[in-house]
Amino acid sequence: MDRIGSFVLNIAVALYLFANGILGITHGDTKISLADKGDFHRMANTIFDGDLVSVVTIILSVIALIAGVLLLLQLFRIAIPRIEILMLVIIIVWLVFMVIVDIIAPLGEKNTKFVPYLVQLASHLMVLGALITARTETR
Repeated sequence: MDRIGSFVLNIAVALYLFANGILGITHGDTKISLADKGDFHRMANTIFDGDLVSVVTIILSVIALIAGVLLLLQLFRIAIPRIEILMLVIIIVWLVFMVIVDIIAPLGEKNTKFVPYLVQLASHLMVLGALITARTETR
């Protein structure tokens, strides 16, 4: 039963990362509202201004796409050289992302709503847990 839960969690996180990566790469589309530009755009917009927002968003989005693909490939037991190192880098990037979005950004806001904050924090913790689980399963 534990394998099924891990499998479903990894698929969900891979899809989450993949979708947010796509949203981040397409964030230049003016028809997309700010709320629909993904987590990485929101994070970059929190700490940077101007053109740097676009650069950071694209970098984080590419990393998310890579992480999503790595998780999916790992589920099908496709061997990838140095995947442990790649996953460690992705985990570190995700931790930095969480610190900025889930700790620093709410401190700067005056009207942080508690329940939406918990929803966001929970989803980010699920991603972190799945990344850590996926990394330990590769050993």
